[in-house]
Amino acid sequence: MNPQPATYLCHYPSARKSVAAAFVLIAIAVFATLVRAQQSNSLADPAAQQLLRDGKKALAGHWYDEAEKAFKKANKIEHDACLPCWEGLARAQVGKHDVDGALKSTDKAMNAATDDRQRAQVHDLRAEIFVAAAAGAKPDQKKLKVAETEARTAIQLDADQPNYHLRLAIALFREMNDDEAKTETQRYLDLALDGPDNAWAKSVLQDPRRARGNVAPDFEMTTASGDKLTLAGLSGKFIVLDFWATWCGPCRESVGDLKELTRKYSKDRVVLISVSADSNRELWSKFVTDKKMDWEQYWDEGGSMRRLFDVRAFPTYIVIDGDGMVRDRIVGEDPQKSVVYRLKETLQSLTPEKGS
Repeated sequence: MNPQPATYLCHYPSARKSVAAAFVLIAIAVFATLVRAQQSNSLADPAAQQLLRDGKKALAGHWYDEAEKAFKKANKIEHDACLPCWEGLARAQVGKHDVDGALKSTDKAMNAATDDRQRAQVHDLRAEIFVAAAAGAKPDQKKLKVAETEARTAIQLDADQPNYHLRLAIALFREMNDDEAKTETQRYLDLALDGPDNAWAKSVLQDPRRARGNVAPDFEMTTASGDKLTLAGLSGKFIVLDFWATWCGPCRESVGDLKELTRKYSKDRVVLISVSADSNRELWSKFVTDKKMDWEQYWDEGGSMRRLFDVRAFPTYIVIDGDGMVRDRIVGEDPQKSVVYRLKETLQSLTPEKGS
C-alpha cells in the first residue's frame, strides 16, 4: 500500500528529506565485499590504515557522514589511489541516497584497480548500486538490466567469486527471469559452502518472491520489559514497528489508536513494538508508564533501529509479515483515517485472523 497523501509529520531537527528509502533495502549482506576490498589494496601509511578501519566501522553502524569523511581522508593520504577507500565511499554515498556520487566513486575505484580480480569487484559493486537504485513498488527495469550487465562482467573477470553469482541472481529474479536466476543462486551455493547468505539463497530457491520483495533487515533489541526480540525469533508473526518520540505531537495523539490495535489482535499473531527516538530515557519511561503503554517498548538510544529502517519522520509505522517481508510503510498521521484504521486495512488484507 502507498501512504495516504495527507500526512502530518515530525522530522528530525537536522534530518535530510529522504530521496528514496528503498536504497537501504539491498537484498544481500550490504557490506560483504569490504573484506575483499581490504585484501586487494594494502595501505602503507598507518594513518590511512586507521582511517580506513574507522570508515568501515562507521559504515557498519550506518553512520554514513562519518564513513564518508574517513574514506575521503584516507584516500587523500593515498593520493586518491586507494581502491577500498573509493569502494567504501561509494557505499557511504548509497547510504546517503547519492547514487550519482556513488557511481562516480566507482569510476574512480575502477581507475585504482590494477588487475581483473579488482576490476571484477568494482563491477559487482556497481551491480549492487543499480539493484538498490531499481528497488521500488514498480522496479526500474532499465536499472536492473544495467545491474545484470555489471554482474555478468564481474563473473567474466572472476567466475569463482560466489557473491557475483548471487548478485546476478537477484537482478534476474527481479527481471522475472526465474530459471536462470535459480541456476545462478545454485552456483552461489556450490561456491559458498558456508556463505553468510546461504540461508537466504536457499529460501529464494523455494520462493522466488523473497528476491523480489522488500525483505526486512535483521534486528535485535532488548525491550524495556527485558524481552530480547529478533526478526528471526518473531518468525510466523506479524510485526508492527511504531517509530515515535514523546516530543512528536502526532505520535502522542496516536497512543489511543495503538492501544486499540493491541485489543483487536492477539499478541500471538500481531506484535506491536514502539521504538522511541527520545534522548531522555527518564522522560520516555515516565511517558510510557503514565500512558499505560503496555506493549513492547524499546528506547532506540543510538538510533540504530531508525538507521536500519531508514526512518526520517515521525510517526512511521512498518508492517512486517511472518516471512520477514515488509508489507506496508505508513508515514505520518492522516486526519481522515486513524492509525489503527490504516494498519487494520493492511493487517486484514494479510492475516487470516481478522481484527474484531
